Amino acid sequence: MGDQVMVTAAEIARLAKVERAAVSNWRRRHPDFPDPVAGTPANPLYALPEVERWLAARGTPASIAPADRLWQELRVQYEDVRLADGLADVASFLSCPGLGATLKKQSDETFAERIPVVVAQNSKLPGGPPFSHGLRPSQVAFWRRLAHAADENPAELFEELHSRYIDSSSRSTPATPPELAALISTFVHSGDRVLDPACGTGTLLWTLSGKGAKSLTGQEIDPALARIAAFRLRQADILAGDSLRNSKFPYPYDLVVCDPPTGVKEWGHEELGYDARWEFGLPPRAESELAWVQHCYAHVSPGGIVIIVMPIAAASRRSGRRIRSNFLRSGALRQIIALPPRLASSHSLGLHLWVLTRPEEAGIPQAVKMIDASGFDRKQLRDGFPVDAGVAVPVVDLLDDEVDLTPARYVTRPAHSLADDHVAALEELSPLLRRLPRALPGRYERTEVAMSMVPIADLVKTGSILLLLNREAPRSDLRPQPGDILVPALDPSAAPTVLGKALDHPPPDCHLLRCEPAVLDPHFVAGFLRSEANLRQAVTGTGTFRYDVRRAVIPRMPLAEQRRYGAEFRRLAEFADLLHRAAAFGEDVVRLAHDGLTSGLFDLAPDALEGDLT
Repeated sequence: MGDQVMVTAAEIARLAKVERAAVSNWRRRHPDFPDPVAGTPANPLYALPEVERWLAARGTPASIAPADRLWQELRVQYEDVRLADGLADVASFLSCPGLGATLKKQSDETFAERIPVVVAQNSKLPGGPPFSHGLRPSQVAFWRRLAHAADENPAELFEELHSRYIDSSSRSTPATPPELAALISTFVHSGDRVLDPACGTGTLLWTLSGKGAKSLTGQEIDPALARIAAFRLRQADILAGDSLRNSKFPYPYDLVVCDPPTGVKEWGHEELGYDARWEFGLPPRAESELAWVQHCYAHVSPGGIVIIVMPIAAASRRSGRRIRSNFLRSGALRQIIALPPRLASSHSLGLHLWVLTRPEEAGIPQAVKMIDASGFDRKQLRDGFPVDAGVAVPVVDLLDDEVDLTPARYVTRPAHSLADDHVAALEELSPLLRRLPRALPGRYERTEVAMSMVPIADLVKTGSILLLLNREAPRSDLRPQPGDILVPALDPSAAPTVLGKALDHPPPDCHLLRCEPAVLDPHFVAGFLRSEANLRQAVTGTGTFRYDVRRAVIPRMPLAEQRRYGAEFRRLAEFADLLHRAAAFGEDVVRLAHDGLTSGLFDLAPDALEGDLT
């Protein structure tokens, strides 16, 4: 494969601003479409220069962002080793500002020889020496381009590359998805001292950094991931090492969060057999997760909280029964939350969150809160975690022969509330259905208007828009105000919205835009941010939706004309909201009716039996 940059069919579609199906058609209908140079028949890879030439010859020049091109080149350079090592080398390089300028006039041979030495001497990141595989003169062009691209904001560029690493199918190590980290953060209210003993690339700590913690601490067994986390979290204390065999941070913390590796057999079962951390019992060899949860608990202070991601099997496996029962008897285990599938990075199964507290006083709690959100979709979770969907299960009911802590066993809808919920859903649905015909949008005149477009990035530079990116939200004290625009960064089905009321904190999964009212109408801006053209142009990453709002464009218009468009976009948004609410309540009516009829709680009305086939 050499040093050529390769792209997938999905990436070609993004570069050409077309749908994925269009690329498939090009491959079938055009004999001169570039042949794959690598990959598999199901996921072929194409040489980027050949694709760019082919598109340019047909009047469809590819538009590739600098971060996208750098990522593709990095993926090529580290094809024989792990991508994590490449990204960690980028972190070490960027942690030494001015290196590119220092060696700018050096030959490629001198640059390749000196950079590994100079970076190793000057980088303070943990995790072992950078460039462990050396640097070839043919690779120097990439590092020169990287230094140039990072001149203005190396941290921002690195986050762009890190997001592509998280999305990459070539990534060989699991990583905490931003969506899971954002969900965990909803359970965190405070914590002066925070520890993540398996911090990976630091995503959990990154998300929690806006919760008012005075210190962030992390440990990671993978040296490359530790370097990445340390660069992303300059204010945190990140060390490399095996937390279970050699914890570098023994003192207690107010909050311990963890998304540990799962299914690890060689976690130290033999050498750690008499470790003091196993106060609830020696974890079985095949249940490393029960070692991690006890490790986290050992590091939390009285009154402190542990929130740990667990596989669903850990709640019911026979081998962990004794440890689960000891957790219950000690009063440590307080909540178990079942999450929807596909929130993990390494599998599509569901997950549980275990929430533990080290009791300040002796005594067994009366109940454990069980919450089953496994059937909720991501939009429902984003709108508000269903804490009321749970039940308090008495500890004595959990201490049976199985000690099964699976929430679905205990969270059922009370029979007496089913009929009331069905009536309430009908009462909500009926007025919505009456309003829908009146809110239906009208027809529009056909025209071809040539619009002069301006990128959001330019409006940010001129001060017409204040932009807070979603990754900056956890550390920002900006309070969203009415008129601000929230643009979902991770969900293509969610539309940009204009706030009608103030919020306490910026949402961690949304970009925030604040328009200068004398220049821009927020409803006008939000409407154009939702356009198909902007969705295609502003999406970055490899295979996962990530809206880079800075790349979106809006037309130049007088403010009066903006307000005309804005008023129409507002009416459309209100109609869409009305339609969504009607559909949601309609689904509730049908689902509750099915539940009542099939459980024997509802009887058919007399007229419902007419026409019955017997």
